[in-house]
Amino acid sequence: MIVDVELEYDGPVKDYCGTCTACMDACPTDAIPQPYVVDGSKCISYFTIELKEEIPAEVKGKFENWIFGCDICQDVCPWNSFSKPHSEPLFTPNSQLENFSKEDWEEITEEVFQKVFKHSAVKRTKYEGLKRNIMFVKR
Repeated sequence: MIVDVELEYDGPVKDYCGTCTACMDACPTDAIPQPYVVDGSKCISYFTIELKEEIPAEVKGKFENWIFGCDICQDVCPWNSFSKPHSEPLFTPNSQLENFSKEDWEEITEEVFQKVFKHSAVKRTKYEGLKRNIMFVKR
């Protein structure tokens, strides 16, 4: 980061995990093989956002309903129980998504995709990628 203000440096990060393995135990694709190590090439976020080819058959059935990204490790982390909900309006999902049914997701058109995700990170996967992800978890 390049800035023109004086900053106070952070100290070393403390080990708050101890013997907890909740994230490792919960990861359905075994993307966390040991403490503090994430194998990004096995992470659902990688498969659903970054991967441009077909999703490998060996992870079939491990995604639950995750079609863009994954937060399982964050959801199970005991330390995240201390987090507070954000109040940033820019992070609020498009209100049209609240009423999306399973059929709406399965039948989403490129026009709807462009409209609903106009200012969203979901555009990173592109329409074709989102459709691929939906079909992958549907089968």
